[in-house]
Amino acid sequence: MKKGLKIAAAAVMVLLLAGVIGVWTMVYLKDSGNEDKHSPEQLAAETNKEPQQVQDYGDTENPEYADAGAFIKEFHGFYNQTTGWERINDLNMPDQIARAEAAKAYAGHFIPLIEDSALKADLEAITMHADSVIAGNADTVLTLHRYFHDLDIVINGYVHEDFFGVVESE
Repeated sequence: MKKGLKIAAAAVMVLLLAGVIGVWTMVYLKDSGNEDKHSPEQLAAETNKEPQQVQDYGDTENPEYADAGAFIKEFHGFYNQTTGWERINDLNMPDQIARAEAAKAYAGHFIPLIEDSALKADLEAITMHADSVIAGNADTVLTLHRYFHDLDIVINGYVHEDFFGVVESE
């Protein structure tokens, strides 16, 4: 008889423990589901933001750059200004998309003019990553910055302690 009582008591304890865990899980899931919700006032403020400015990046049909090095230097400067020093977390995506379109056009202009196969491959990679940004992939903006950063070091002698190793050019 005592053995049966012990088993029944253990079963009741297990059921109580399962109930406590179940209630705790429901409360936790309910709270975590509300973390990303905004008040109606916050949603209205976010949707009424002024549109972000988009710069004009010149005549991509007839580039003003004398050579690929000048193009690389200027675009690296742009990415330093717009993504460096934690600005990557607050991107103006319409402007980044416009710049990626220009990068693709300028790289496409220089690819047939360049004999160095490594630099040609790097410019082809820039066009591929630019397509990703044009499609709205904000994560690829950092990759484009790293390409222009490394190429600015290799091609123009830009001095910086960081080298990301994303380019084929040496």
